[in-house]
Amino acid sequence: MPQRQEHKPDRTIELAFAELVARIERTIAPFAGPGTGFADEDARRAARWIARAEALGLPGFGVAMLARDLRSAALVRPAGPAPGGAGDGARALSSIVASGIPGPLALARAAREAAAAAAVHGIGAVALREVGALGVLGLAVRELALGGLVALAVAQAPAAVAPWGGTAPAIGTNPIAFAAPRSDAAPLVVDFATSRATLAAVRAHAASGAALPSSVALDAAGLATTDPGAVSALLAEGRIASLAGLLVEVLAGAAAGGRGTGAHPVDGRGALLLALDPASAGGLHASDVGAELSAEWIASGGHLPARFDALPLDPADETGAVRVSAAGLRELESASAGGAVA
Repeated sequence: MPQRQEHKPDRTIELAFAELVARIERTIAPFAGPGTGFADEDARRAARWIARAEALGLPGFGVAMLARDLRSAALVRPAGPAPGGAGDGARALSSIVASGIPGPLALARAAREAAAAAAVHGIGAVALREVGALGVLGLAVRELALGGLVALAVAQAPAAVAPWGGTAPAIGTNPIAFAAPRSDAAPLVVDFATSRATLAAVRAHAASGAALPSSVALDAAGLATTDPGAVSALLAEGRIASLAGLLVEVLAGAAAGGRGTGAHPVDGRGALLLALDPASAGGLHASDVGAELSAEWIASGGHLPARFDALPLDPADETGAVRVSAAGLRELESASAGGAVA
């Protein structure tokens, strides 16, 4: 009988938050700068988001994810502004082609341009296509809400999730995140996948040798499986979530160009980031409404995610230490060193 392979726990190291951000920013900075359409502030913001994913206990969206993205972006020259894209917030709707660009950096630029457009038009929408893994969408919409905006982000991904009642993958895990300002607290932030498990969770279980929870995945025969190595399709988080995932596919896949066809295949994935100025839309007391709505929701027995509430109101004020995978840091540094950027 073959012996069961033992999986040793990954060693972690503790770094000051600012140091971790600086190390991450060094790996992203070569993709930003004059002539690329990406600013230094985009690299700093993206680095903070990656570090915060680690601090929030979401390593699947932290340095390891960025390392994979950098390897896929290796030897690709940074793309400039997308054809027809304003790149300066002058248009209410613009797009970014992010091929060869780390996903979090593309998302950071999209947040900057969406906010700039909202300041001019009251609304700013930025479509991303050919983009890699984006990280924690909730961090992007939260920063927009800190500026008084109501924000929505949706991201489409390659097919990995079966429709409600189905057995084969048809859409991605397709996360949705939205945020609104609150007058008495940090912004209200909701960030969720439309599937019962994420691909990051499947990778983590495979790496550790742990079984998946029951009723989250199917194998190639369409049967339930807890073996992460046998997963052929993930299950949607119910019928409504399945339809919500389809909505994301329409917004980020069809409208933003993230999803191709048999005749016109595309690489990467698509996303759409929307920033709305409530005052321009008639929501003159949006932050007060956000506070009252939260209170009424909780008083009625509702649950509000609190993961983001402990973060500082000023994104630059993050302090303290973060425990991060030593192997993940090595992989990130290796990917950065090996990805010669033209």
